[in-house]
Amino acid sequence: MTVQLIAASLFLPLFACELSGQDWSQLDTKDGREILVDTTLLQAVIVSVPPGEKLAPVTHPAYFFYALTDGRLKVYYPENDPVIFDLKAGMAGYGGPEGPHYPENIGESPVKFLLVELKEHPYQPGSKDE
Repeated sequence: MTVQLIAASLFLPLFACELSGQDWSQLDTKDGREILVDTTLLQAVIVSVPPGEKLAPVTHPAYFFYALTDGRLKVYYPENDPVIFDLKAGMAGYGGPEGPHYPENIGESPVKFLLVELKEHPYQPGSKDE
């Protein structure tokens, strides 16, 4: 019981603050994103990118990803050079809040990954994380 009360006291403040992040429900569902879970704390999305396709620009709060397939993505950032990711199924990674960017599948097969966004660490334009 004590452990439950301590855990509740640690996480309850997260529900009280205003949280922000990309509202993926406002994006075109043809754009390769399927929302699995959307709560006040996190959003879990399956992202699918067909070969040769680019997705619409997005921003992220802090996030974690898990590759569901092998594939090759090129991610474009307005202020930086593109970054290429050679994904292998089962590969995982994480990052802090990210400003506008968009992925392009530069491989020959569809790329699919799980993206979990942590809304308590939102992207804020002009921050040092940008």
